Amino acid sequence: MKSSAPASTPLGPQDQTIGRQLAIGFGLVAVVAIGMCVALLLSLSRVSTVVQHMRRDEGAVRQSLDLATAVREQYIHIAHSIILGNETHLDHYSEWRERIGSVTAALEPEVPAAERWRLENIRHASATMHEKFRDELMPAAESGDITAVRRGHPEIEELAEQAAAHADEVARSVESRMVAAHQRATLATQAGLASGGTCVLLIVALSALYTVRLRRALLRPLKALTQAARRFGAGQFESAIGQIGQGELQAVAVAFDRMAAELAARERRLVESERMAVIGQLAAGVAHELNNSIGIVRGYLKTMDPTGDTQTLKEELGILDEEAGHCQRIADDLLAYAGVQKLELRNVQMSEFLEETMRRLGESDAVTSVELRSAAEEAEIGADPLRLRQVVANLVINAGQASPRGAVVEVSGKRKGSDTYEIIVSDRGPGISDEDKSRIFEPFFSKRRGGTGLGLALCLGVVKAHGGTVAVEDRVGGGTTFRVRLPLKLRGHDPGAPA
Repeated sequence: MKSSAPASTPLGPQDQTIGRQLAIGFGLVAVVAIGMCVALLLSLSRVSTVVQHMRRDEGAVRQSLDLATAVREQYIHIAHSIILGNETHLDHYSEWRERIGSVTAALEPEVPAAERWRLENIRHASATMHEKFRDELMPAAESGDITAVRRGHPEIEELAEQAAAHADEVARSVESRMVAAHQRATLATQAGLASGGTCVLLIVALSALYTVRLRRALLRPLKALTQAARRFGAGQFESAIGQIGQGELQAVAVAFDRMAAELAARERRLVESERMAVIGQLAAGVAHELNNSIGIVRGYLKTMDPTGDTQTLKEELGILDEEAGHCQRIADDLLAYAGVQKLELRNVQMSEFLEETMRRLGESDAVTSVELRSAAEEAEIGADPLRLRQVVANLVINAGQASPRGAVVEVSGKRKGSDTYEIIVSDRGPGISDEDKSRIFEPFFSKRRGGTGLGLALCLGVVKAHGGTVAVEDRVGGGTTFRVRLPLKLRGHDPGAPA
């Protein structure tokens, strides 16, 4: 049978609300994270650049201090030579003069433009000091002209002090620039940390916001869908889910409702089909059983001769009566099987009940070919004694009919756990095949000639009406065992109360 439900359609843009929210949420978090990474990279780049400048400035500071030292060393060598009055102290004089030239040349590109004039003054002062020392003071010192030496020395000393002061100022200017660069590096680091911390807080806030929104959008609808799935699994299709959630979940809810409607319709069709199948099977069984007896009756009616032998006629009429009785049993069992199981519950003492039932069966003609043995534990259950006796009698009679002559049929009763009583009926017959075990409780299924196949079906109906179960299994050593399990108290009923 083809389903009449409409085919599912793909989700449209208006149905993709949750997907859109997820995309927006993850997109914003990704944008913030990328922005944070870019800001941190820029901050690191700025700090790296500033650190490189600071290293260069540090070298320039050392060179400036070296320059000041070189200027002072030039003056010291000049002063010693003047005091000694000879050139014995001029071994390293030329090295210091050359160092002044090389250092000023090296500092030229590193010194701030506003301070480069000081380098030129240092070079000029060094050159002037050298000229005066070579042309005036050294000749005067060698000749012993103390007056000339005293007249020219203050000028050289002043030039040396000016050059040293200029070198110190160059060092201080570069150092000031390095301090400013350090401050910029510190600010860049703080800005990077601040932007990173802000981005982290923003990511946390966005994550929390979208987590709460998705929790509202997902968990409640999913809980409703889970409850609906449980209801549908239990066969409760009446209550629809309706409008829950949005977007994709709303589409799922609509699909669930459509599925529930389809399942309900299929269940109705299936129940109707099963009902018709059961009715057909029942009608076929009744017709088969009745046709067998009617065929025998018609056959004998055709051959009976009223003028024939009286004894023969009597035997034939007995056969007709037996077959008519078989038809009557079929009708009675069918009425009992089709009737509603109405129970008149009483408190039943199981040991007395089973003992009385076995005594009645032993005194009847139903099980004369076998020996009956019974043993039962004391227990009180809520049951209909007449219906329950019918179950035990059917099982014992079937066991007797399946057992060979002189065999023992055992009936026992015992508590099973704290809330169950079990009645066990065992025979020593040929047993039941696995294929027949699956059908043994079906109406009109019987392997015994003359049986209606309704006895075990009636037993199953009575036991189920009591809230119990019936099971069949192979007996150890050969034969079959039926186990009837009944609750000590009928569900929803007090055994002491009237039915």
